[in-house]
Amino acid sequence: MRPSVSIIGAGRVGTALGLALKAANYRVEIVVTKHRVSAQRAAKLIGPQTVGLAEAQLDGLSRSQVASFNRASLIIIATPDDVIAPVANRLVTVFRLKLFGLARREKSAPSVVLHTSGALSSEVLAPLRKLGFGIGSLHPLLSISDPKSGADLFSRAFFSVEGDAPAERLARSIVHNLGGQAFSIPAGAKALYHAAALTASPNMIALFDIALEMLSSCGLSRRRAQQVLLPLVESTLANLKVRDPKWALTGPFKRGDAATIRRHIAAMRSANLHDALAAYALLGRRSLALAKSQKANRSGHEAITRILSALNDDNKSPR
Repeated sequence: MRPSVSIIGAGRVGTALGLALKAANYRVEIVVTKHRVSAQRAAKLIGPQTVGLAEAQLDGLSRSQVASFNRASLIIIATPDDVIAPVANRLVTVFRLKLFGLARREKSAPSVVLHTSGALSSEVLAPLRKLGFGIGSLHPLLSISDPKSGADLFSRAFFSVEGDAPAERLARSIVHNLGGQAFSIPAGAKALYHAAALTASPNMIALFDIALEMLSSCGLSRRRAQQVLLPLVESTLANLKVRDPKWALTGPFKRGDAATIRRHIAAMRSANLHDALAAYALLGRRSLALAKSQKANRSGHEAITRILSALNDDNKSPR
């Protein structure tokens, strides 16, 4: 029998998880969220057990809502990162006040608390461990723009899980039942892990926006520029699905085409595209390192090294 769940936080991740868990035959007992709009949206997708209530006021739940909360064997905190610790502390206060009837630790009482942060480890929930809870984190490595499509993506997603042994086992079970794949990293590496995810996803959006700016300087509208570039991005991702980055790399850095690199830099300078030039220099050095690992066209790669070194010196010079 799959455990029943209570969820605190009904933003994109919390609502997507609630929707996916419900579809996977988990019983979602109650969803508590701070914002009225989020509560209404979650209620439409998950069910009427969604309650609009400030997370810091969990003791404001009605008797029937408390009963629903207490029936769950798992609590998932899916709030913004800076709210997780206050929610955990508030739960401790509520439980100690016996508002949820946990004084005797009934078998039906919640036994595991998970949060969904990518950057924080399970230790942010440490106060709950003192009350006998297993604590852990369950982070879907996905870009979730809306709950419904996000719920559909879980079946092919990777999830980072860590925490106490019972919590990690339960988290892995959830991932398996959602159709995803779980992996673990040390708790102390969560921030670096999340920075890697940021680099591969949200920062990729920022890089794409720089490319849009560059094509806009060529006379294309932003909308048309996006249409033009997306197939290129998709083909690059297709290469990455089957090749290591050093073999998926294409273009003038791989070829050692120093003349083209010079033309690129001159064009960006002429158009006063300073962000583009800075990104080009930084990522160009990494592209060059990948290209050099293949040990081809060494003279071309050395010429590009000198070009990028000079560009770096120029960027450091006062304007």
